[in-house]
Amino acid sequence: MRRLIPVLSIALAALVAGCGTTSGDSASSTPNATPSKLDPVAAIQQAMNRSFSGTLTMDATVKAGARALTLNGKMDPVAKVLQVTGETPEPMEARLIGDTAYIKMESPDGGKPWKKLDLTKLKPGSSLRQSFDLKSQTGIVGGIVSAEETGGGRYTGTADLDKAAAAAGTDGGMREGLESSAKLAKDPKAIPFEATVDAEGRLTALSYTVATKSLGDLVTDMRMSGFGETITVTAPPAKDTEAAEEEMYKYF
Repeated sequence: MRRLIPVLSIALAALVAGCGTTSGDSASSTPNATPSKLDPVAAIQQAMNRSFSGTLTMDATVKAGARALTLNGKMDPVAKVLQVTGETPEPMEARLIGDTAYIKMESPDGGKPWKKLDLTKLKPGSSLRQSFDLKSQTGIVGGIVSAEETGGGRYTGTADLDKAAAAAGTDGGMREGLESSAKLAKDPKAIPFEATVDAEGRLTALSYTVATKSLGDLVTDMRMSGFGETITVTAPPAKDTEAAEEEMYKYF
């Protein structure tokens, strides 16, 4: 199995973490609410919903000790389209169009550079399927237990990964992913985070640190922008694309 795929799965999960609707907090239920007048936890959760209610771009960095993954993406959660490029630390690119994923990778055996995967053929709890399931990625937001506004739309607080997992749906392996993160954490019930909400009530930045039992600190930083801008994601040229082998589906 090529080395890039496991790394890509982790990286994509980090990139789209936070996407989706958290239980009981719908942006449409209070469309004109001012975040600073809401309870801080509700303000952050509703801000996340607003950010991912349409198109956006995202820059993300995941650091583990001296290593860092950098990702740049544009996405439309409603239309289920996504394009991500970055260094993981190898150069990578992935695209999602509906239930079809395309992953660009080195081909030492002379194969075509793009692999085409049918996500519906992956197991519901598949890490790769979860990575591309934009609507199921609530990240730590669904597990926020405390937050306070520090000024200028900035918030600090803590999240509980166990709570987030308990509140999560099972589609796309979201619950399984959160449970795995909780098992890695030294204290899954106290994950520190910082968030920024803009004047339009949208989440524009989210960072959090998971102190793990064996990997050191995993620091994730995400910046969201480009809300509502037109996004077009196209399939790679057919001449450069080949269907994924059955081995890949079994592996994930």
